[in-house]
Amino acid sequence: MPNSFWEQIATANGEALRSLPADERAVVVVSAGGTLAAEGETLLADCVRVLRPGGLLFVYGHPGELPSWGEHLARAGSETWRMVFKYWIALAIDDAPRGNLLKPSHRGLLMFLKDDPKRKKPSAPPLNTADVKVAHQYCAACKLNVKDWGGKKHLMNPNGAALADVWRDLPKIKLKDSVAPDCVLERIHALTMGEGERGLHVIERGDTEPDRRRRKETHLFPPKSQSLLTSSPTVFESDHVHLGDCVSFLNSVAAAHPEGVFDLAFADPPYNLAKKYANYDDTLADQHYLDWCNQWLDGIARTLKPGGSLFVLNLPKWALHHAAFLNSRLEFRHWIVWDALSDPRGKLMPAHYALLYYTKPGAQPVFNYAGTSRRNGDPAERRHLNNKESAALCRDAATVLPPDAPKYCLRAACVKQRKQLGDDDKVELSDIWFDIHRIKHKRDRDAHPCQLPDKLMERIIRLATNPGGLVFDPFCGAGTTAIAARKLGRHFVTTECDPKYVRITNEKLAAMKAHADLFGEFVVPRTSTRRERGLTTKKAVEIFLQSLAQKLGRVPTEAEIHRADGEMLSVIDRYYPNRGAALKRCKVALVAG
Repeated sequence: MPNSFWEQIATANGEALRSLPADERAVVVVSAGGTLAAEGETLLADCVRVLRPGGLLFVYGHPGELPSWGEHLARAGSETWRMVFKYWIALAIDDAPRGNLLKPSHRGLLMFLKDDPKRKKPSAPPLNTADVKVAHQYCAACKLNVKDWGGKKHLMNPNGAALADVWRDLPKIKLKDSVAPDCVLERIHALTMGEGERGLHVIERGDTEPDRRRRKETHLFPPKSQSLLTSSPTVFESDHVHLGDCVSFLNSVAAAHPEGVFDLAFADPPYNLAKKYANYDDTLADQHYLDWCNQWLDGIARTLKPGGSLFVLNLPKWALHHAAFLNSRLEFRHWIVWDALSDPRGKLMPAHYALLYYTKPGAQPVFNYAGTSRRNGDPAERRHLNNKESAALCRDAATVLPPDAPKYCLRAACVKQRKQLGDDDKVELSDIWFDIHRIKHKRDRDAHPCQLPDKLMERIIRLATNPGGLVFDPFCGAGTTAIAARKLGRHFVTTECDPKYVRITNEKLAAMKAHADLFGEFVVPRTSTRRERGLTTKKAVEIFLQSLAQKLGRVPTEAEIHRADGEMLSVIDRYYPNRGAALKRCKVALVAG
């Protein structure tokens, strides 16, 4: 990284920035020393002042403290500028050892764009993603690409994979302070460098204690005596899907059980992205959406038992507001990064789903994790457990086992073969979950736009509850939480405002019970589906376009496509929302190896 690119300034309140001209810098990085305080707000105001319109502001920090900075920036603005949230980039760089909970690997990097408030649609961030690639990683066992392209290998760029918003390729570091490491600054420089540009790195120095913590330690819900747990009448039926609004339901539960009643709450709310849910509007204005979220978050915080756990899944854009709200109510544990398979959308592929993990003060939280030395303290012996032994240990001890090392792929055939050969290295479960992917195929999905994989819910329930515990989910959806709870011997309470999803969940629970009666285990049977295929597949269209592009040495025009195949344009119209989307797929064939 050229030393001339970054100008570094350490300051407590931004005073050292006052002499810099306004609207001059294209890139500003702030290393946040802790939770945002008044001095930090002044510092941010000066950073925004020196940032030019269209410039990028990055804030690096601890996941428990960064939400206060992000929420402040999201609400800031004037008649001439606004700060638009673009990404929470998850950095898998911390090499700290595991403590009592998950191994802390994650550091956050917020990215905001300084934009014109009069623009109806925010500008795209100026990032050099075409030149910054991540080298393809190949499985240590089967030697295939770790990322399963699912029949789309022809779309692989030979120069590497597109950059996502989870950076797992950077070196691991024993972090000693709150200053952004050189490897992070180098990546930002590579993404943003322009001819003659200079970046500004501002290090917040508000305290002399390294990596200090300024989170509020007071909580709105002090612990109460455990003897109260049986003193109030139950206002709900357990192992039941309750039709109705979750906020009203939680208020009733809190009134009847002021000491708390749930061992675990998991929430996967609508993402405010205009998804096609059956019976409610998912396009609320931002503040209206957040106000509504705060109502059920507050209700969950009040109805958790002391020591109970809360997991909230959402997009980082909304999760930072959830975390800022919850930090004064519950104990922050982890911002877990669910590194799910990403789609090629935006400048950085959106792979990061935020899974916030909080516990309620007043009792020791349940945390059922085996650790890498679970079997007689011998990691080598632990690695060579076969599939049946591992499954039995996980089921009988009700614990979560360490995940397979990320050097392996997740293909079922590879997993089976290498484990039979004893090739089964493990790593500690950290706050970056890379081994569970989203549901990719319609055959595995019910009639719900955001159904979660069973493995994700089973891990959360095993981790934070004991058998017989009570799990609450305010957004039942297709019933993944209820199914997982019953399978693992926990009780559940869910709410759902749409009768359609209540029916789907009840049908799945009934089928699960019937299957258990016949075979002795809880499994939801699924009907095999066969997809209708036309004479020409989408893959065939893309290979045809790539071949034509290679012959021409450029992306073909529509006229050239028609001359090469008179039916191809109509086929493209059947498979793609527009012809430009198909033409983008052939650009990879023009990339030099």
